[in-house]
Amino acid sequence: MKGGLRRSLISAIVTAIGALLLALLLLEDPLVEYRLGQIANESLTDASERAAARLDAGEDPEIVAATVGADHACRITVLDASGNIVGDSGFDGDALSGAPVAQEALQQHLEGRDVPTTRDERHVAFADAESHIVQATMPVGPAERVRTTVRELIAISGLMAALVAVFLTFVLGRTLVEPAQELTRVADALAEGDLSARTGWTDRDDELGAIGRALDRMADQTKARVAEARGEQARLRTILNSMTEAVFVTDSLSRIQLTNAALLELVQGNPTGKTPLEALRSQRLQEAVREARRSESPSVSDIELKVGGEVRYIRAYVAPLEASAGVVAVLHDVTQLKLANIIRRDFVANASHELRTPLTAIRGFAETLLDGELDDADTVRRYLDVILKHAHRLEALARDLTALSRSESVDQPFELETINAARVVGEVIDGLKPIIEKYEMTLELQIDTPNPRVHANGRALDQVTLNLIDNALKYGASKVVVRLYDEGDRVVLAVHNDGTSIPAEHLNRIFERFYRVDPGRSREVGGTGLGLAIVKHLCSQMHADITVKSPPDEGVTFTVRLPRASDDADDAEDAGK
Repeated sequence: MKGGLRRSLISAIVTAIGALLLALLLLEDPLVEYRLGQIANESLTDASERAAARLDAGEDPEIVAATVGADHACRITVLDASGNIVGDSGFDGDALSGAPVAQEALQQHLEGRDVPTTRDERHVAFADAESHIVQATMPVGPAERVRTTVRELIAISGLMAALVAVFLTFVLGRTLVEPAQELTRVADALAEGDLSARTGWTDRDDELGAIGRALDRMADQTKARVAEARGEQARLRTILNSMTEAVFVTDSLSRIQLTNAALLELVQGNPTGKTPLEALRSQRLQEAVREARRSESPSVSDIELKVGGEVRYIRAYVAPLEASAGVVAVLHDVTQLKLANIIRRDFVANASHELRTPLTAIRGFAETLLDGELDDADTVRRYLDVILKHAHRLEALARDLTALSRSESVDQPFELETINAARVVGEVIDGLKPIIEKYEMTLELQIDTPNPRVHANGRALDQVTLNLIDNALKYGASKVVVRLYDEGDRVVLAVHNDGTSIPAEHLNRIFERFYRVDPGRSREVGGTGLGLAIVKHLCSQMHADITVKSPPDEGVTFTVRLPRASDDADDAEDAGK
């Protein structure tokens, strides 16, 4: 760019100088010829007229020719009426070689015709005296020397003009080319995204300065707008990523262009540039996107996605963008809601079933008694024992349902405090001694930690321990070992019984409501199927983890990992005592 502009400047200046020199050369010859001829004619005419006047005054022709020729730097020739030379100055005779009088010019003068100012490379002028003719002539040599001098001056001027042109080119290069190059550099930097590029021309008072300041203002405005756009984009990205719903936006070709963090949890890899079918493997979602674009109205679809080997239930809301630019889709994960509905349905069915069995028995035996069995005291007692047994079962079911509801309720106060796990577990075991003795079982407590203080709820820990031991008693255990020990920042409560092992296929479901590994045996021993579900929820509220292991023929071990209380909390508890 720099060389191109300089070449253009040089070309323009050289062309202008060349055109001027050519015009001068073309006009020089006629102009010089005309001006020199005019001067020569005026001088010769004056000389000839002066000579004629002096001749009329009676002076000698030779003296007149010599003096006038010397005064006017020309040759004065005096002729009598017959055309004979009677006086001649002989000035510059070498330049006026040949006949001193141009006979043809003289003849034309005598005939009264105009005499050319230039003839045979001589300037000629005539004047008439009373008895003489005066001829004044001048050689063309001086005129040629003048022309040569003019041409030399023109050549020297052209050379000087060329040198001035080169100098002006470098000056203009600093004042025009380099600033233009700087403008180009700043414009290129802005085009490449460098919004910090500036010319800094705040005090340059010319057109380039005005362009530079305009470019700087444009850069400032562009930077402000880009910063605003980035801020809006960042806010939009923050809003999208804070949403629990997965969101994606497609272009007019149904390819995903914008997503949020929640969507990335449903797909593998980067979904940008892919269709919903490619990203989420859902033909139904792809059809919903296509339908929204075609009908230009929102649509709702329920789809199933397989994420990490698990089925997720999704409700997709798809709405078209303006001008058919694409669609925006919001995906609500309704898996928990669907599972909750399933659990609620199963709970109602199981609860109805659990209630129906004892109620049917109570009603049956009561009707039998009313139908005439009241006279047989043994039968009445046996029937009343059955009715009482099922009434206790209903009571236990109601109690467990209440406990389960309380453990799941967010409105119930559930305060965590520093408690001594060994003391709570020991009180539970002491309370179960009569039952242990009745069933001829062994219940052992092992405390392998010097600091069994935990951050928990005393009533909840009591119920968790009781339910785990009671579960072991109901499933034929002859020995139950309750152990407290340390595991990092946790205090572990492990309840092991040597009863019937739980098959591996049931381990993942034993904490579900009303779930029984052996339904017949559970009802026989009076279980409601809610004990372990209550334990699970109570552990969750205490921020404790519960797991179960049951190797074949090795019994069952439930492990509860409770948060350990801090040392400050231990000191506070000791101070309270």
